[in-house]
This record gives sequence, structure tokens and C-alpha cells, in this order.
Amino acid sequence: MKRIYLDHAATSPLLPQAKKAMLKWLDCGNASSLYQEGRQAKAAIDEARERVSALLGCDFGEVVFTSGGSEAVNTALLGVARANVDPCKNTILIGVADHHCGIHCQEPLERLGYKVEFISVDQFGCANLDHLKHLLTEKVLVVSTLHANNELGTLQSASEIGSICHEVGALFHCDAVQTFGKSGYWTKVEDLRADLVSVSAHKLGGPKGAGALYVKAGTKPKQLIVGGGQEREMRAGTENVAAIAGFGVVAMASRTPNEPAEALRKLLTECGAVPTVPKNVPSLHTHIHIRFPGLVAETVLIKLDQVGISAGSGAACSSGSLEPSHVLRACGYSEAECKEGIRFTLGPETTLDEAIEAGRRIKVATAEMRERRTV
Repeated sequence: MKRIYLDHAATSPLLPQAKKAMLKWLDCGNASSLYQEGRQAKAAIDEARERVSALLGCDFGEVVFTSGGSEAVNTALLGVARANVDPCKNTILIGVADHHCGIHCQEPLERLGYKVEFISVDQFGCANLDHLKHLLTEKVLVVSTLHANNELGTLQSASEIGSICHEVGALFHCDAVQTFGKSGYWTKVEDLRADLVSVSAHKLGGPKGAGALYVKAGTKPKQLIVGGGQEREMRAGTENVAAIAGFGVVAMASRTPNEPAEALRKLLTECGAVPTVPKNVPSLHTHIHIRFPGLVAETVLIKLDQVGISAGSGAACSSGSLEPSHVLRACGYSEAECKEGIRFTLGPETTLDEAIEAGRRIKVATAEMRERRTV
């Protein structure tokens, strides 16, 4: 049985060109060294930075390489908080349905003496702008929200949020991990009106362990990792040249066709799935988030794995089981409904035939599960 991969929001398979680029630099010099091997490694990093900055639409020197999206988000929030010297700027706002890498910054931020407040969302996971305006005062240092929700795929009004933040002198961080490089959704950082933007390589077909933070000129987060002066003294440590090179190769706009997603969406509806995001709500067409009422997501995902389909749900905890979705909870779903959310996400390589075959397998699998419940 051929497996069908439908969890591109978690990670996309490594593209051949990324693997080829990485192999060249797995055994290389230290990019901080002055001799030839070091200069060659430094040149590879510079080339990747040029490519990533071009896709971001920013200057070469505004890109800081990190180990991934989570570190980029942490650097944006904790780094800015540590660099702040104005005691009046003592509040930080984070979207309540954001990725855990942002939400879990609450504890360390509070240890630093900051007040952390969460921006509520509507039923589709989009930031409540009225609530944001209510929370925004001159005491706010930075506001952090997603560009697209990683579970539901809904798009935020990033430029509007950025403008609202700047009206009171607050910085705006946008987590663009799910939209970076996706044609039709990604343009450039200027259009987001953001001071900091976090992105990741492995959602584009690049390697895991590589990400970047756009840091607008004039904004300088304090480094979280101390030691050397790498990455303009914003991230110490010898650079992972191979991963960065692989990131650079995939830093280009890609498009996923509409047809496979539309076919799968239709087939899922026919087998009793309830969509959480209607078609008239701006969202990534590659994301299909649904519930099978009465069926727990964890059980469904195990069954789908058995029939050769890889899909996702809420955040996986350390034990490997699934927690109820904090995103659905923030959207107002009941505790039982929060355990039913399933996410199918497609990539550029997903074919129409795969989508149709996935729909067929899902229909059979869920019918068997419902029949078993009634026995």
C-alpha cells in the first residue's frame, strides 16, 4: 500500500536539491575562521542569506539564522524583552491561539518582570482586533501573532495588526512559518508591517534545524545564546552551514495546486466530516481542518496511519499522545470537540490521484469506526 503524506504543516519532505546542497557542506570549515575552508563556509552562508533575504524582501543584514521557527519566535519575544531598557514598556501581548513556541514564552517573560496578556480570537482563530485595541497601551513592548494559524490555516490581518501596534509605539512580531514562500499568501515583510518575522526551512522542503528571524534595521533583540559574535552578535555558536545551505536552496516561492485540496475537501464532507473553517473565511487552501463528530482525533489518526495516511491534529505532548487543541478551545469549542480536530495539509507534490485515494481510504476507515461504536 502506497502511503499518502498529508501533514505538510508539520513538516514537508526534504527536496532533492536541498539534500544535494547540504551534502556538500556536511564536512566543512568553521565559518568564523580566516583560512580558505572558513571563507568557503562563510560564502555558503552568505549565499543562503542572500536568497532568504530576497524572499523575505529585506536587506541582507536583517536576516538572523536560527535553529528553526521556535528559536526565531523565542528570540523575537525574549530577546526584545531582555534588550528593553524602558521600565514603562512592561507588557507583552501574544495571540491565545498562537503556536506553543510563542505561548510558552509567558513563564520566562514573567520571570523577567513582564506582564503577559493574551489576545482573544474569533471562532476561526483570527485575532480579535477590538480586544487587541483594548489591550494596547503605551506600556506594550511587543505584540506577537501568527500570519496563518498552524492548525486551522486561517489568515490574520497582519498589516492591520502591525499598523495598530505602531500607533502606540509597540513592536510587532509576526510568526510567518506557515506562509513563508507560499505563492498567493506570501509577499514580503514590508507588507506585514512587522518589525520581526520568524520563518522556518522545513515547511518549504528544506532541512529541519534551520530557520531565520527577520529583524528590522534599528531593532536589536538581545542574544539568547551567548558566546561568539556570530549572526551580528544576535546568536552565538558555530553556524550549521549544511542546514543553512539547504535552507537557501529552497528559499523560493512555490505553489500548491488547488485541485487536490478541493477534491479531498469534497470527499471528506461526503463522509461526514464537519469543516471548522468555511470557504468564505480567508485561509490557506492547503489546510483542511475538520472534525468527525463523536470520533476522537487520536483514534482516527491511528486508524488512518494503519491505512497508509499521515495526518495531524493538535499539539503532541511529550508522552506522544495528543492534547485537546488549545486552538479549538480558544475558538469556543467544547472540551469534547477540542479532541476531534484533524488537520490534512497538502504540499506542492500532492497529486489529485493521491487526494482522491486518500478520501476513499478515509471514508472506509471512518465508516468502520462508526460501525464499531454502534455495536
